[in-house]
Amino acid sequence: MSDYIIGGWAQSVSHQPPTSFSYTMYGMVTNLEFLTTGTPSNPGWSPASTLAPRTEGKALWTYGGGGCLPRDMPANSLDIDKIVQATELQQWAGVDFDDECNMNTERIITTMRTLKPKQSSYTFLAGWAYNNPEASPSGQAINEAVAQISMANVADRYIMMCYGSQMWTMKEIKANVGAAIKRTIEHDVPEKKIILALTPRGLTSEALDYFLHQVISNRIGGLFVWNFPALKPDHLETIEMTLGINSYA
Repeated sequence: MSDYIIGGWAQSVSHQPPTSFSYTMYGMVTNLEFLTTGTPSNPGWSPASTLAPRTEGKALWTYGGGGCLPRDMPANSLDIDKIVQATELQQWAGVDFDDECNMNTERIITTMRTLKPKQSSYTFLAGWAYNNPEASPSGQAINEAVAQISMANVADRYIMMCYGSQMWTMKEIKANVGAAIKRTIEHDVPEKKIILALTPRGLTSEALDYFLHQVISNRIGGLFVWNFPALKPDHLETIEMTLGINSYA
């Protein structure tokens, strides 16, 4: 058995992950008040009314993501109940909290604790702001959230998004990826709970090799892929072979 795991995100529940994936996150559920994808005026599917897809690994739904609203969610105990009930009733394995809209950390912790024994992950942007909190209020907020969730010991994984709308340049990757891993470990997050995340958009073999080297050299948990349906087959094969993960497809 490999020391590492791989997984990723898809926006549609119709996308089946590779059989080598341990975790697949579906969403993003960015309309947080009503638990739907899309926008309040043009909502999409909801995990509260969608049965979790049957996958080789575990299927979670993603609460949050780019453009999520409103801020400071979950807002109250009713919001927490909606998240938990949606997860349990529709047989989801858990919830990935993708904090890109200044969520309420205390209530995320309460939700994660209430979800047990279901899975919970905390996903966050781990770039320049995260590595320079003294110069970035948003980076300071992310650091504080990671530290609080770590202290509460409720999250199963801490997923570091090390990309923007596409992959960073190699200069940005080398300046931030290793530093973000070190910073997360300094927040008392166990190495095996730390996951690096990348996107297929603009992904080069050089960047992929660098990410995989960081996973192995730092002995962290593994590598996840945003929008995995767009991942090139040879890149998936490189990930599987490098991390020693078998695909039985």
